[in-house]
Amino acid sequence: MGQILRQEPGFKRSSFVQSCAYCGARFEVLLSRLAGEDEHEDYACPECNKGYTTHAALAPLVSLLAHRSDGKTDSYQETMF
Repeated sequence: MGQILRQEPGFKRSSFVQSCAYCGARFEVLLSRLAGEDEHEDYACPECNKGYTTHAALAPLVSLLAHRSDGKTDSYQETMF
C-alpha cells in the first residue's frame, strides 16, 4: 500500500542574486519564508565566508554564480572597532 504524502506548510520561496561586498563574488540566495515563523538566519559568501543575515523560516541555500573578482585568496575576517 502507498503512503499518504503530507504537503509542506505554506512556504513561500524566493531568491535573489547578491554580490559580496568583500570579494566581489556573485551568488544566489534561496529563501523559504513562512508567515509568523521567519527569524534571523545567517548565510555566507561561498568564496570568502563573509557573513550576511536575512529573515527566513529555514536556513538559506547559497549557490555560487561567479567566483571572486578581487584576485585574492583570503577569507573575510570580522573586525571589531
